Amino acid sequence: MTWYSSLHHYPYLFYHYVLQRNHPLLASFKLTYRCNLSCQQCPFYCMLAEELRYEQVLDILEGLYQRGNRLVVLEGGEPMLWKDRAYSIHDVVAAARKKYFSVGMTTNGTLPVDVAVNTLWVSIDGLEATHNALRGAPIFSRIMENIKKSQHPRLFAHITINAVNAAEIPELIRFLQHKVRGMTVQFYYPYNQQDAMFLDFERREKLLEEIIQLKHTGFPLLNSIAALQALKRNTWRCDDRLIDNANPDGSITQGCYLKNRADINCSKCGFSPHTEISLACQMNYQSILAGQRIFF
Repeated sequence: MTWYSSLHHYPYLFYHYVLQRNHPLLASFKLTYRCNLSCQQCPFYCMLAEELRYEQVLDILEGLYQRGNRLVVLEGGEPMLWKDRAYSIHDVVAAARKKYFSVGMTTNGTLPVDVAVNTLWVSIDGLEATHNALRGAPIFSRIMENIKKSQHPRLFAHITINAVNAAEIPELIRFLQHKVRGMTVQFYYPYNQQDAMFLDFERREKLLEEIIQLKHTGFPLLNSIAALQALKRNTWRCDDRLIDNANPDGSITQGCYLKNRADINCSKCGFSPHTEISLACQMNYQSILAGQRIFF
């Protein structure tokens, strides 16, 4: 979808999310908790839930749409593993794209990245040794090969920064520069007060200055400078009513990504999508453009 073909979305977005301010806009839909990895930074792979049937998936997509959401990101666990009888993730994506302005997916990249979402993120959390250690398996070379083979026009890397990988993030950004179409960054949240991987704000601020400089010099970092600046000390007003979160048990929660999933400590937030969408709906021009580049 080009800039011009997406223009018809803007009157709807402006009216419902800037003027009325009473609908969620972006839905995170965890199709499954099941995963083929057991990553140090993830609390979800060990959670239990019945696998959703295809009809249930369609009902949840419809419910999210009726609540006002026009952007949906399919997550897990590993969403590429979802399957019900003859239905696969490709059927879910096809159904979602019939309704939503934009459909995204976040995957660990260990399976072929050939799904027809509008935006496809592959999670990459370090150079080879660090990524493999964080993910608990020697998978880095396989992910890089899958990325190389992919024909997806909007394949991005999503980097979650923590105390383990922080020192090599600038090098990782340079490494990925010509391998993906763009990159987004966020910061690890210490789920249920597990702080060992949490990056303190002094180091966060210093690293963000390096990332901002890389963006200024032309590296394809998609986070807006406004959001990166705000994340230094969390100097932004969270507008979490813009977010819906759907889970494999069929529940839908409006608000913080952590609600009903983990202990919430806003002072340690690093969820850059919340930063960006909040700033965009507060009419920050940089964040509006970032949303355009990421989803359309």
